[in-house]
Amino acid sequence: MDSVSPTDRELVAQAQRGDDDAFETLVRHHQQRAVNVAYQLLRNEEDAVEVAQDAFVRIYRSLDGFRGECEFTTWLHQIVVNLARNKHRWWWRRGRQVTVSLDEPTETADGAMSQQIAGPSEPADVELAKAEFARTLGRKMGELPAKFREVLVLRNVEELSYEEIASVLKCSVGTVKSRIARAREALREAMESELR
Repeated sequence: MDSVSPTDRELVAQAQRGDDDAFETLVRHHQQRAVNVAYQLLRNEEDAVEVAQDAFVRIYRSLDGFRGECEFTTWLHQIVVNLARNKHRWWWRRGRQVTVSLDEPTETADGAMSQQIAGPSEPADVELAKAEFARTLGRKMGELPAKFREVLVLRNVEELSYEEIASVLKCSVGTVKSRIARAREALREAMESELR
């Protein structure tokens, strides 16, 4: 019989006592989530993987200081968002533009490609229209200011509560709600102008 898997709290406690296997289990459980969040913010797969790896290196180095005042995933999100911000600032100083190819499939939060949005029974034109819409949405999201992209990814992709987002971004719940409303409005306007 399989034993019950340890919780994140138990794994963190074991890792804090020097159990490297427990830390490796944490990484395996949450690595894809970290990559997905970073990818949604940066829209670049290589940079997203690098940010996720850097996040776990930082966690490993700071593990002794983690007191469990928030969930492990909240702490992970904080670190990933901050590293993605740093990467974005680094791009900005060097003049790098974030682009998404229209010919390149867009990856969804669960790692599936956007071309798989349509079901197998749908006509090809419907499947193509849905895939194009997903690519356009991904591109327009990538064009939003970072503070809007962050809240939309944390709310709609990671499905965090307003309180969890506030903890990750270190701001008030009211600020989170305001940013989400403004981000959704900006995205709606961008999509309307694109689809005219």
